[in-house]
Amino acid sequence: MYTTRVEGAAVANLYRTSKESKTLEIEETTRDGLPFRILITLRKLGIVTALDYFVSSEEAEGISKALSKPGHHTG
Repeated sequence: MYTTRVEGAAVANLYRTSKESKTLEIEETTRDGLPFRILITLRKLGIVTALDYFVSSEEAEGISKALSKPGHHTG
């Protein structure tokens, strides 16, 4: 886990994965009372595009449940 700064606030990186030119990060943050930030970075043809989404605890719980459904296997 590492810490970065977003708009003056420190954030802790909870998860990071990369495949080819794509990176997905989940960070802990305190922005606007939303505890999580999902950041997707795409690098293609010399252009970097970063998309972020601030997630509530309820949304994070819903995402976790969706990713943990029986019958869905990773790997």
